[in-house]
Amino acid sequence: MKRILVIGCPGAGKTYFSKKLGQLLNYPVVHMDWLYWREDKTTVSREQLLEKMLPYLKEDQWIIDGNYHHTLSVRLEYATDVYFLKLSHEECVQGILERIDKKRDDIPWVETKEDAEKLIEWIKTYEERTRAEEEALLEQYQHVKVHVLSSRKEVNDYLNNLLKKQALELKLV
Repeated sequence: MKRILVIGCPGAGKTYFSKKLGQLLNYPVVHMDWLYWREDKTTVSREQLLEKMLPYLKEDQWIIDGNYHHTLSVRLEYATDVYFLKLSHEECVQGILERIDKKRDDIPWVETKEDAEKLIEWIKTYEERTRAEEEALLEQYQHVKVHVLSSRKEVNDYLNNLLKKQALELKLV
């Protein structure tokens, strides 16, 4: 059984990848945004987030999508694999722009243009502020296998190859 984390810059496609991977592996997907954010766009405390997160972590298999650096070490204790989506800044901005005014099941509201503008400002400093810390943290957890996907093409190729592998396995049975 695998316990999979999907991390990366906002707009990188963590939710898309997690949902597709969850469908292919038949694993439940947990969205950190859903645990962290309230409908009124306020957040829960770190303690509340950990309390909401722990029951999922104790399950045999899961995919958890989201960064939340302040809880990453806890999730890494349980994880077997991490998919680190390291897409370019431009691809992440495009990902944010594409989800404006669309209903999503990973956050409890519909993102507006104003939400997107704030998020784009935040991701401008993601690389220097967060990515290096995440990479250093990943190095501390030697039991975790890290998979790096660096473009939307790599993400889609990975998912398509997994789908082909499953189809081939079905033929062999």
